[in-house]
Amino acid sequence: MERSHLYLPTLSYAAMGHVYAPYHGSSSPALSAVSSTSSSKPEQIEELVSQQLHHLKMHYADEEQRYVDQMLLENPIVVERRAPPPLKTEIAMERGSGSGSGSCSGSEVKDAQRQRAESCRKSRYNNKIKKAKLRFRHKFVSGQLKKSAVMLDTMRDVIAQAERQLLERGFPAATLERMRATFGLEMEQ
Repeated sequence: MERSHLYLPTLSYAAMGHVYAPYHGSSSPALSAVSSTSSSKPEQIEELVSQQLHHLKMHYADEEQRYVDQMLLENPIVVERRAPPPLKTEIAMERGSGSGSGSCSGSEVKDAQRQRAESCRKSRYNNKIKKAKLRFRHKFVSGQLKKSAVMLDTMRDVIAQAERQLLERGFPAATLERMRATFGLEMEQ
């Protein structure tokens, strides 16, 4: 039997991260069901494919959330106070000069101001966390897209190499074109 001299780079899904091979060693229940019932009805195959897609989406979401959480731990969010806290002497003077002519006492006004300030601080803190999460999610997705692009380029190189070898061995070019059309491949030549 003739050996092919195709250069096949090591296409390890483990090296590409957990996105491509979420089951590491154990086969997916959906994939094992497909292999056990090779003469399945199209409805069953569609259901198995949708289950597998659901598993992959859930795994991707888990990986993304883990990345975002890790980045938030490594880069804590710090919210500075807008104004320095009042001095003790200023607070004592304000308490002493408060008049009872208003409907609210000075302590009620101070309580309302304190609550409002605390609410604003929490809001600023939550907004900063949201922005950081979006930034980290974008960073994660960008990294995954780069990995996918590298994998896609590698696969294109392997396909082009296989086509060259087939043509060198006398495989009809028209058949290759038909195969490209069938599988939706557009190769640059």
